[in-house]
Amino acid sequence: MSVFLPCKYLRILCLIVFILIGCEAIGQQVSAGNWQQQAMSLRKTLETKHYTLRPFDDNLSEQILSQFIETIDPHRLYFQSSDWQQMKVYRSLIDDELAGKEWRFLPLVSSLYKSRLLEAEKRIESITQKPFVFSTTENIVFSDSQNGKDSLNFATNDKEAIQRWTKWLKYQTIDLMVDDVDEIIEGKITAINAKEPASRLKVRTVEERKIKRMLESPAGFDEFVASAFFNAIAECFDPHSNYFSQSTEKNFEASLSKEGLSYGIDLEENDKGDVCIARLVPGGPAWKSSVLHKGDVLLTLQWAGKSLVDLNGADVYEVEELLNASSSDKVELTVQKANGQEEKVSLVREKIREDENIVKSYVLKGDKKIGYIFLPGFYTETEDATSLGCANDVAKEILKLKKVGIEGLILDIRYNGGGSLQEGLNLAGIFVDEGPLGVIQGSDLKPSIMKDQNRGTIYDGPLVLMVNGQSASASELLAATLQDYNRALVVGSSTFGKATGQIVLPLSQNANPVALKEARTEWGYAKVTVNKLYRITGKSAQLKGVQPHIYLPDMYETISYKEHTKSFALASDSVTKKIYYTPLKALPVAELSAKSKTRTMALPVFQAIQKQNEVLRNRIAKSNRTIPLHPASYRTYVLETYIGWEEFEKTMEDVRASFTVENTGYDKEILQIDAYTKEINEGLIENITQDIYIEEAYQIMKDWLALLK
Repeated sequence: MSVFLPCKYLRILCLIVFILIGCEAIGQQVSAGNWQQQAMSLRKTLETKHYTLRPFDDNLSEQILSQFIETIDPHRLYFQSSDWQQMKVYRSLIDDELAGKEWRFLPLVSSLYKSRLLEAEKRIESITQKPFVFSTTENIVFSDSQNGKDSLNFATNDKEAIQRWTKWLKYQTIDLMVDDVDEIIEGKITAINAKEPASRLKVRTVEERKIKRMLESPAGFDEFVASAFFNAIAECFDPHSNYFSQSTEKNFEASLSKEGLSYGIDLEENDKGDVCIARLVPGGPAWKSSVLHKGDVLLTLQWAGKSLVDLNGADVYEVEELLNASSSDKVELTVQKANGQEEKVSLVREKIREDENIVKSYVLKGDKKIGYIFLPGFYTETEDATSLGCANDVAKEILKLKKVGIEGLILDIRYNGGGSLQEGLNLAGIFVDEGPLGVIQGSDLKPSIMKDQNRGTIYDGPLVLMVNGQSASASELLAATLQDYNRALVVGSSTFGKATGQIVLPLSQNANPVALKEARTEWGYAKVTVNKLYRITGKSAQLKGVQPHIYLPDMYETISYKEHTKSFALASDSVTKKIYYTPLKALPVAELSAKSKTRTMALPVFQAIQKQNEVLRNRIAKSNRTIPLHPASYRTYVLETYIGWEEFEKTMEDVRASFTVENTGYDKEILQIDAYTKEINEGLIENITQDIYIEEAYQIMKDWLALLK
């Protein structure tokens, strides 16, 4: 089920999901080549390599059409019913075209789409010329039935299309107007209404830029549409199968690496809503330029030989999407300094070691000395088969922590969307002496056991594993394995529910999938789901996720998009295979869970989280959400949500960690000679001390250690 929140929350969530679930956005371009040949190559790859071995038939053809339209016109703002009448003729013919019959569908959609985008540009300009007139009786309806079928009608004529655009632009404008917590709670309607002119013009800029980016895609508009079509084909097999252009495939590989190509800039929005530099990654291109600094506002960007892109009105998500989508590594930025002066700087993406994508360990020092490690992703080096990945880095940090005499260890894999499956297995092997770690099954339906290749452990003491709804894939395999062995106490909320594995294959008749690096292709790549993963019990975390031993109320639980909410997600099942393993002594789950529940239920901060989740749960339960298009009415609509967040923030002011956070001895020496790293470290320590979930994990570990005496 989809969920409605004010646009500002949607933008934040979309960014989180993009970063943590990883690389499932459509490629913004497709390399030159014959579209039909590329599509036929994609068909062959999916038919023969995908786990389901699903055939291309009329049913799949209809789903591809729906998914494609949902991708390029999700709110039914561009196409009209006359367009739909032309497109739906191909409901049962797309599979035939992908088999070699006359190629008509994609050229038709591309032509219709371009015409409608050009019309939309003019309509946006016209509608936003004058101040909006708001009525208490006007509203906009968001439906869960946006599936490309006739049940969700397109505009029947130009007049209705203009009405839809007017409502959409009003909604976006009101959402910008009603964005100040104090104004909302105190009902400062006059102050809210005064924002109409600036908000309306900003909405115009953002919407026009979206259209311009599509019409002026770096690879050309037609190939932009083709890329969206190819991706829709792949997504009809499952949500983790995708089409990648060459540049998108490069970004995907970089996401699995701790040494990815980057400009070395982290972005944020300042108080005025401008996109500015939050920090520069040490050693990165921006850092070495000596021109860019924290707080500089991004005004424009331009790639060599391409049009200048005005960033006025853009948000952080849009700018990061632009920077990541380009196939060019060189970009020229225009920024505004704190003194108002404008400066230009050229940056070239480089391979730099991203600080946040490397494991860090800390000592939580209170009544007990507990080690803490945060692992944001299961990274590895795709270009070097002999290179060591995150499991090796975690092992190094554990050795540092053991030297300072920790009594227990907290491993935090919240928001870890997965990555390298092999690294997940390697990490499990750090804590499990020997034996099976899981089961993998391909399309041949012959399950194989995944084993720990190395005897012995790096750490055999008390272990708390922190998870949440964005812990996915390799994270879930790790959590399930440690849970089944009684090796760790899993704490948090249910995980994402993705128990499938993917590989990236080049789309080329002559490419060798085994040698992906040597098989560069102008046709792009397909990320294909080729197997399912199972626990050593034979059960699957697919759709269900891994359920924690001890549940902690999750502030994003109600609005999290998990596997079971995704279209075409593979079913959850089990395998029957004799697996011999010896679990450790049962953990004192019942006693520790009871203590934790008593503690969290008494804390105002967790009470506020549960209250807010209930508000959002009731709102999400409605299949159709009617949103008022009047500032005062909209303020009332969002008031309950804002009050909940306000209460949560107030309770957070009273949160105090029961421990201090220290670095290990080796890291302390590094911090003494690197001022910038020291600044980053101080920020990370502050985040740890203010994290209510880490505090509760610490308390759970203390309770556990007390029982072990």
